[in-house]
Amino acid sequence: MRPLIALSVLLSAPVSAAQAQSLQEALALAYRSNPTLMGEQANQRAVTENSAQARSGWRPTVSINMDASYQQGPYSSAYGLGSVTSNAAEGYLSARQTLYSFGHVANQVRAADARSRAEGHALRLTEAQVFTRAISAYMDVLRDRYVRDVRQADLNMLQRQVQLTTSRYNLGGAPSEQVTKTDVEQAETRRRSAEVALTQARATLAASEALFEAVIGVPPKKLTMPDGLPGLPTNIDQSLKMAITFNPQLAQMKETRAATRADIDTARSQWGPQIEVQGTFGTIGPASPFRGRDYGEQLAGTVSLVQPLYNGDLYNSQIRQARDKDEQARQNVEAARRNALQNVVTNWKAVENGLQAIKSGMAEVQSGEMTLKGYQLEYGYGLRSTTDVLYADENLRSAQVELASSRHDTIVAEANLLSAIGHLQAADLLPTMRHYDAEAKFQHARTRGWDPLQAPVSALDRTGW
Repeated sequence: MRPLIALSVLLSAPVSAAQAQSLQEALALAYRSNPTLMGEQANQRAVTENSAQARSGWRPTVSINMDASYQQGPYSSAYGLGSVTSNAAEGYLSARQTLYSFGHVANQVRAADARSRAEGHALRLTEAQVFTRAISAYMDVLRDRYVRDVRQADLNMLQRQVQLTTSRYNLGGAPSEQVTKTDVEQAETRRRSAEVALTQARATLAASEALFEAVIGVPPKKLTMPDGLPGLPTNIDQSLKMAITFNPQLAQMKETRAATRADIDTARSQWGPQIEVQGTFGTIGPASPFRGRDYGEQLAGTVSLVQPLYNGDLYNSQIRQARDKDEQARQNVEAARRNALQNVVTNWKAVENGLQAIKSGMAEVQSGEMTLKGYQLEYGYGLRSTTDVLYADENLRSAQVELASSRHDTIVAEANLLSAIGHLQAADLLPTMRHYDAEAKFQHARTRGWDPLQAPVSALDRTGW
């Protein structure tokens, strides 16, 4: 797609490089400080911890236990036989290791990893949404500042026109130069309308500047008109293919579907055998008085195999529930696919129409400026009426506002198109900045807390899955 025509001369006042605040600078500020984006990054790190927690099922658990007890009571039910006193203390080290879970832990890990990847795509989606809001807020301020200037210029021109019309009415003159009371009132009415329009434009601009500060984090300075956004595809077919591959919401739904498929296997694996080994080592002796020589060592080891036979249909119900959730996830994938394609087509057409509207709008503004100047000159010679001048002025201001709106809408449509194809990311818009690496956070969570037993136990646990 060809670059947009620069309109900085028409849509913004000239500013020096030191004073200008470019769109890229505004996006960089939003990327570094937007609370919505910062919060989603924290959430992504939290979700990746599920991958580490799921892997703990392959790792041993070790604990130290210390107990002390004292008991005094009857020796038997015949109280006359005296009493017995228990005075003992023990300390022991206990270790437990699951050797085989019939794939239960393996499938929990699959589900956790898929959800961690899905959250990475959710972060990409949030990033694109924040950039879209930032671009829209930036363009809102540019448009509304220009509209305010147009309304101010309109009011200034109409004030001069009212003065000129009133003077000619009061002074009279040649019949061809005379104006009526109706001409004066008509000019006054337009001037009052221009005052109202200027007030509304100032209010709209104040709201846009407040939104800019909320999204970007700083008040808007003198903004520069962007020529277009980088990375736009060359044709609509390429855009559709990129959306299927890179759209963040679609990618998120696909990973969520992978997680729900793993959930089905997790529920099924509960019916399989569980093999676990447990060992304890410690000492036991009298608590009081403490004498080390009276303590003896104790060592115990257990290997257990548990095979569920019946549990009131709990596991079967969980399997059915997991399958229903998987079906919902499958439908969500299809919905996200259709939504991505719809957004591509809609915004592609919006960009195309916007480019044409900008081209036509520039020609219309140029023609309107020449028409107004010509009518004002001819008005001085009595060749044009007050209505002609007011009509030409109204057409020019309308064309100027439409041009600003077209420029705004085209850039916003470009942002929405890039978001739909998965290329409205910091790596695309801010290539020189250091970016948050969601994949690195995920990989770090997967390897955190590794121990030597994990590899053989996980390999055995995946047998049959």
